[in-house]
Amino acid sequence: MDKETFKKTEGKLYGYFRDLKEMELLEIDCRDLQEQVESIEWDIKHCNVCVTPDSHMSPSFGEKVQTSPTGEGVAEKGIVREIEKLEDELEYVGSKLRRNRARIRQLKRNTAPLKKVLTVPPLSKEMMDFITYKYKMDKGFGWIAAEMYGGVRSTAYRRREEILEDIVKWESLYGDKTK
Repeated sequence: MDKETFKKTEGKLYGYFRDLKEMELLEIDCRDLQEQVESIEWDIKHCNVCVTPDSHMSPSFGEKVQTSPTGEGVAEKGIVREIEKLEDELEYVGSKLRRNRARIRQLKRNTAPLKKVLTVPPLSKEMMDFITYKYKMDKGFGWIAAEMYGGVRSTAYRRREEILEDIVKWESLYGDKTK
């Protein structure tokens, strides 16, 4: 395998696991945002707002009530203002949720070709362990050699090359033909 293909394939593997991690974090963020949306909607539906009395509001029943040309009282205006703030917050949170979901879909499209390559062919447990250690967990060859090959680094380097050759072979069969 030439050096350029080797580096490109390694880059794809690093990128694949980086994208999977980003998707995982975005999924967590989406769950949190969805909970916020539900909480804000509940607050709006149940008018769960707090309006603080100000100088325009009558502190007791003995005073005259101010009237407005629209017929709204100061307290009503305050409640409407608080509900509008909640609606603005709901719009912001919803927008962020939609952006995160769009990013997740984009990452899924980007990882789909390599996901096929890593899951469809029968890769051995040893190959998958090596790929996980090297490209997902970013372990060095010394660590991988000690963990898998009795400390023989040359075996780890040779296995990496064999694994990458297999991935290139499977990618030509199962990978994305449009790229």
